[in-house]
Amino acid sequence: MTKGNVANMAPRYEKVILCRGVSEKSDSQETYVKTLKTAGYSCDCLPTLCFEFVNITELRSCLVSPSSYYGLILTSRRAAEAIGLSAKEDDSILHPWRTLPVYCVGPATESFAKSHLGSENCFGKETGNAKELAELLMVSVAKRSKPLLYPCSEIGRETIEKILSENDIKIHKIVAYRTLPTETLERDLLRFMDDRSKIFVFFSPSTVEHVIALLKEKSYNMNNVKAVAIGPVTGQALLNAGLNIFAIANKPDPMSLLNAISNAEKREIDEKSD
Repeated sequence: MTKGNVANMAPRYEKVILCRGVSEKSDSQETYVKTLKTAGYSCDCLPTLCFEFVNITELRSCLVSPSSYYGLILTSRRAAEAIGLSAKEDDSILHPWRTLPVYCVGPATESFAKSHLGSENCFGKETGNAKELAELLMVSVAKRSKPLLYPCSEIGRETIEKILSENDIKIHKIVAYRTLPTETLERDLLRFMDDRSKIFVFFSPSTVEHVIALLKEKSYNMNNVKAVAIGPVTGQALLNAGLNIFAIANKPDPMSLLNAISNAEKREIDEKSD
C-alpha cells in the first residue's frame, strides 16, 4: 500500500497507544505521532519503560582500546547512550571510534549514533531487526576479523550472537543497561482502560511483558486490545503472552507502522464483509 492509499483510508480504530520507553520523547516519537495523526488517528504515548545503565566502567575499558576492535554493533539507541555515558568524563576516547564501522538496527539508532557519538561510518539503517542486521554483518565482515564491540540489554536476545558465532565472526558482548517498568505505568495505563477497542503498539518484548501483565491483572477485556508489534521478535512476545496479533511492522519507522495498521484494518473489513 502506498503512502497515498494509507492517507485516504479512514481509520477503523481511531485511538493508537504507543508503548515506549519513558526517555524516548524524541524526534523519532514525534514523527510517529505526526504520521499517525496525519492519517486520521488519535495518538497517545504510554511511558512504559525506564532504563538503568550498568557495567559502564567495563565498557569504558573497551572504548579506550579501539585498535582491539573491528567496529561497533548498536541494536538500540540505549546502547549508544551507554557508550556516550562511558565517555562522559573524557569524550576524546570516542574520536578513534568515529571512523570505525558502526552497524545499527534501523534509521533512528543510526541517526542517534551520528549525532551523539560522531559516528561517520554507519551501516544498517535499512535493517528492521537483529536478524537482518546479523545477515548484513555476515556479508560485510570477514571471518576471524577483530571482534565487534556489542553493548546490549540485560534481556537482549541471542539472535546476533548465534548467527555471527556460526559464521566465525567474533563479538565482545557487554550488558550495558537494564530495562524496568516505569513507576507510573499502572496509573498511566488506567487512562486508556475503557470499553472501546484501540490499537496498542509495542516497540519491544519488554513493553509487551509489562503492559500485558497489568492489563490482565486488572481483568481488562483483551479483545479490546488490537496488538501491533514493531518487528517479528516483539510479535513473538505477543504470541507468547497469549494475544492475537493485529499487525506487525517489519521495520522500526513510522510509515512501516502506518502501512501495517492500515493493511490490518482493511483485511479485517474484508473478512467481515465475506
